[in-house]
Amino acid sequence: MSRELLFAVFFFAVFVFLLHQLYVVLAIFAGPLVWAAILALTFYPFTTRLTRLFQGRRDVASAVLVVLVTAVAILPAVFIGSLLVREATDAYQRVDGMARSGELSQYVSGLRSSAPGRLLQRVTAPFQGRIDIDPGTLVVGATRWVSQQIAGNAAVVARDVLVTLVNFFLMLVALFFFFRDGERLARSVRDLLPMRPEHREDIFIRLYDTMTAVVQSMVLTAAVQGVLAGFGYWLIGGLSLSVLLGFLTALFSFVPMAGAAVVWGAAALYLFSTGTPGRAIGLALWGFLVVSAVDNFIKPLFIGGRARLPTLLLLFAMLGGLQVYGFVGIFLAPMIIALLLCFVEIYRELYLRDRLLVAPAE
Repeated sequence: MSRELLFAVFFFAVFVFLLHQLYVVLAIFAGPLVWAAILALTFYPFTTRLTRLFQGRRDVASAVLVVLVTAVAILPAVFIGSLLVREATDAYQRVDGMARSGELSQYVSGLRSSAPGRLLQRVTAPFQGRIDIDPGTLVVGATRWVSQQIAGNAAVVARDVLVTLVNFFLMLVALFFFFRDGERLARSVRDLLPMRPEHREDIFIRLYDTMTAVVQSMVLTAAVQGVLAGFGYWLIGGLSLSVLLGFLTALFSFVPMAGAAVVWGAAALYLFSTGTPGRAIGLALWGFLVVSAVDNFIKPLFIGGRARLPTLLLLFAMLGGLQVYGFVGIFLAPMIIALLLCFVEIYRELYLRDRLLVAPAE
């Protein structure tokens, strides 16, 4: 083994070891860092505008933007979270009381005798006798699971107040440095890649466009759909759990294909089956013409032709990300797919194309 090869093996072995140790040290702060990165990608376009407003003082612009993000996004989210915990607990108690009193069984029986219920029974007729599912038990179990997840996370946050405050402070600190030094850090990483300069530039342009487009469009779409749906549940549907339903609508907006229609459609069906067809039709029209239509305006505006993600792969990746990483996995999964597809496209264009160009003619 030559001296140069020995040095290269030693150098990269130590380099990989140090990178692994850095990961081990920072892994405990993965939550605050990931949320800071998501917020930074969402609000990063405002950094340039504020920097111009403050005459090139990027540190002042970044500090002001952190304060604005805290006031506009984080504090309202904390307030809505407290309302969400209360409504989730009330929902479970209400459904559990209906199950104990027999009211839920009567409601399910009435729903089965309705036109949609009879149609559903015809569709599921071949499976009757093989699978015995009680709809009332499913409703109670699903409501219990949702309330336990929300209340359980809230209990962890309330119990570990000091840890929560420390993580919140670390997230704000990381967010400030992402705003202030994000471009410089990206250039530093880009310059380390062992590629030709034009290839490195192409990679980072594609990655930045894809990541910002996906994150900004998903966050904004979920927030707008959740708020609009919440107003619809409250003003049109007259439902008391408007905050919980709005949160579920925002959560389902991340799911491809069905999206928010799953929640507002179920709410409209509930209103129709409980003898309020006018509210049901009004909520269905609001959901179809306003809530779901928002997706057709926001995502093309932010994504356009920059990020084309396959729907089926995105659906399974988001479900898997939710299972592996928790709620933050909903954001990580599209970013991982976008990055992977970006590298595949770059490999196809920059390497396979070059190989074909230099291939000898037969």
